[in-house]
Amino acid sequence: TPPRAASSLPPRSETMSEKTVPRRESLRKVRFGTSDMMVTEVCGGTMTWGSFNDKEDDAHDQLDKLWSLGVNFLDTAELYPVGWNYGATTERWIGNWLKKRTEDGTLKRQDIYIATKINPSHIGSEHPERKGGTPHGYDSEIMHWSCDQSLKRMGCEYIDLFQIHWPSRDVPIMSTPTFMPGGDNRFAKFHDTGEVEDFERTVSSIKELIDAEKIKHWGVSNENAFGITMLCMTCLKLGCPLPVSCQNDFSILNQTYEEDTYEAAYRFGMVGLPYGALCGGVLTGKYFENSKPEYAQKDADERPIDKCRHRVSSSFQPRYGATLAMQATKEVVELAEEWNITPTELSLAWAIGRVCNASVIIGTTTVRQVEECVGAALLDLPDALKKAVDKIHEKYRNPCVFYADKEVWQGIEGRRAEEPEL
Repeated sequence: TPPRAASSLPPRSETMSEKTVPRRESLRKVRFGTSDMMVTEVCGGTMTWGSFNDKEDDAHDQLDKLWSLGVNFLDTAELYPVGWNYGATTERWIGNWLKKRTEDGTLKRQDIYIATKINPSHIGSEHPERKGGTPHGYDSEIMHWSCDQSLKRMGCEYIDLFQIHWPSRDVPIMSTPTFMPGGDNRFAKFHDTGEVEDFERTVSSIKELIDAEKIKHWGVSNENAFGITMLCMTCLKLGCPLPVSCQNDFSILNQTYEEDTYEAAYRFGMVGLPYGALCGGVLTGKYFENSKPEYAQKDADERPIDKCRHRVSSSFQPRYGATLAMQATKEVVELAEEWNITPTELSLAWAIGRVCNASVIIGTTTVRQVEECVGAALLDLPDALKKAVDKIHEKYRNPCVFYADKEVWQGIEGRRAEEPEL
């Protein structure tokens, strides 16, 4: 059983009923959509290995722990690590670990599923003749180049799940679901405007990779209902296998995926593989370091609060620590304590339990975090607890995103995760 935070709850009355959450003995494996992959409901995330984790041995220790706990699914990207030192390093570290553990007999390549991603900004697999500031539109030359580089770095003959990291068209990415033509509400440059030929170019390139047996399945990420529908209809037109998954930002504090995007995915047999279920660590409770110090103290030796993401790099994914997100998180933490589980366990178990998801990506920087996050996948939340989470959602309604005006959203009064708690 993974370690749990020391309780900060007041003494209970002897007549008060104890609220408990059932805990299973082992991880479940589920079929990953329409694929033949049988994956654990928790997927090892890797995007901080090479930046926030600056030692390769730390990444290998976490990989060893994931494997020993039964996790058979890893997610990475040519882009990783993130925050700084972008690109290529994380895949290379994974490749070194795979080589070491297959050679010593710890695992066989076919026993673990590896997902990676290609991005349109050339980060991580810069083509020698096409690098620069101009994004690509997932054309054949770039797709083969990028896939080949990922295969080489990880020392693999194939990739189980090859994902489009974000759309190349002028659509908003992260932070907001609100579409504005021309690339407004988008942090990265765009290549195209989502015409029929743009989707055909992408799908044709994916089909080439499948036919060449470089990839087994494919998926999308940071996508919306229009993109999913167009890609799938194009697959049907061109005879390409449908994408099997969608990797979007999804948490108690951001449930926008379950709006129209989920319906599009569901109609085409796609499953969710979300990231961000802990909102960059905010939902662990550690950014309440004075009022609820036990959460920050769990990793005080290896990862003190001043070395955590929102304190080290406040400009990286600040949406997770926005003012309203912090207010909602406080209620999530209190709800978890009421049920005698950690906020981490509640947040991850909730995401795993949503019908739209097959597996949920975790992000860790210590072995202890791996233990707690994987342990969350053993919990089956009672209906009463899920209803209480719904109440928080109805009160705050996706506080990690803005809908109309980013400056107004960012200017809402209150403490952000980047600011120490006084």
